[in-house]
Order: sequence, then structure tokens, then C-alpha cells
Amino acid sequence: MKTHVLLIALVLSAGTAVSAQTVVKCCGTNSNTFLLGNANFARHTQSLYLPSDLTNAADGVIDRLYFRYGTTGVDNGVTLTNFVIRLGQTTETGFAGGNTFFTGLQQVQAGPALNIQPGTPGEWFSFPVMPFPYDASRTLIVDIWFMGSDNNVFGTLGTANNGRKLYANNMEETTGSTTSTTWQDIGFDLGGVTAVNGPQAVSFTLLPLPGRGQWQLLPGEGTGFPAELLLYDATGKLLWKRPLANTGTGAMLDLASCGSGLYLLQLRTRDGQAAVRRLLLP
Repeated sequence: MKTHVLLIALVLSAGTAVSAQTVVKCCGTNSNTFLLGNANFARHTQSLYLPSDLTNAADGVIDRLYFRYGTTGVDNGVTLTNFVIRLGQTTETGFAGGNTFFTGLQQVQAGPALNIQPGTPGEWFSFPVMPFPYDASRTLIVDIWFMGSDNNVFGTLGTANNGRKLYANNMEETTGSTTSTTWQDIGFDLGGVTAVNGPQAVSFTLLPLPGRGQWQLLPGEGTGFPAELLLYDATGKLLWKRPLANTGTGAMLDLASCGSGLYLLQLRTRDGQAAVRRLLLP
């Protein structure tokens, strides 16, 4: 499975079965177009995945999402235009009032076009997302929005929807319909352990300094070295990767050359532990 991130589009290709390191909710036989295909009725979907729904759930950083090709339209693939994918977490196990979309989610992918290549029913396809800290004790919210589709019958597989999925055809709608028959299977890769495990997990603090884009980074006491810093933009593109030395005083960051917008800064150690902080530059 190879995934190419282009400046003008995100191109997805079919792949093999999900690896043992991937968290999954699997495997249904219902095929449904109300997720990544139908622009006539379901340009906006939001799905909930409780910890009990998932296999191999563990705290970590989500850096890749998987879905399964359905039984309709997959021979042609699909191109979705003006797409946004957002993730969030909650302690709730259902939608407020049964039909109210969750808000305050974190954008992890966006672009002018999402190109999903042709595939075989039942196979997984995937795409990278901007690192998202995941707490395995909380419900995961997966929110997908797009403006247009060139294949309204492109389906993805899942099980019967039991109130875990809403859909609407307008991003501004605060409530959605629960009548979609299918709640799609999902998988996601975890890129490292986040700081939700307590004080011994890797963590860091960012202190703003005078001047635009000036920060002091202070690693937490549980941070092991050697370590590195990775900066991502709002589309999930890696902008730079730099070593982080154990100086005892942290590091000075100069992000003045970055444009206005949302960024994610990740601290990652050699043993795979990681912590992420969001930065909003004016």
C-alpha cells in the first residue's frame, strides 16, 4: 500500500490487510455510500467509536486512517472535492439528543481533492492524517465532509448502524439523521504513546515569548532522550524535523517564518513515545 500526498490532492491506493499494530473495528458486510461517496444526501458524516467497539485500542497518536472498499462503485474509485476530515474525543457514548453533531473537533486532513483509487471489495485503503493524540478510554469521533463527488455509488463496508452515525448534506447543520443503515468499519495506526498515561509519559510545555512565533519548549520529566521535534501544517504535511538535545533548559523555537494558521508540534523519542501540542499562529 502506497499513499502519495500531492500539493493539489491526496491520492489513496488499495492495500493489504491491517497490520497487528493497527486499531480496528471490523468486519461488517453491509456496503453503504453514505461516508465517502454520496454527495446528494451525505456530504457530512460523523461516526462514534467507543473503546469497546475497537480491537487493540491503546493510547497513542493516530497518524493514519483505514476504511474498507464496499461492493458498489469501487472499480472506478472516487474523487471527493473540497474535503475536510476532523477527529475528536468525548466521554459520551452517544450523540446528544440522539442527533446532535459534536463540535470543537481537530482538523487532521483537508484539501481540494481526495482521490481514492479503484479497489477490491473487502480490502482496506488508507491515508495519513495529521497526528492526533488518542486516549483509548474515550469515544473517538470521526467527522468527514466534502463538497462534491464524481461517484455517488462508491461504497464502504461496515455493520448495522445502532445510533453511532449521523449524516447531513450541509456542514452548517447542527443535527443529522440516524437513518443510514451502515456504520463503517475503521482502522487507525498509532504512531506513539501520548502523555495521557500520567507523569512518567513523554510530555512538554510551550511558553510563548515576546515576538510573533517565539516559544520556549520545556520537556517533561518523563521525556527520554535522544528526542526530536516534528512540525506539521494543517494538512498533515511535515514541514521540518529537528533533534532535541537534553540541555536541561529546553529549546527555543522560532516559527516566525511560518504563515498564519494551525500547526501541530510533536515531540518524539527514539523508543517511539510521543506528545503533540497545537499551535495557532496569527
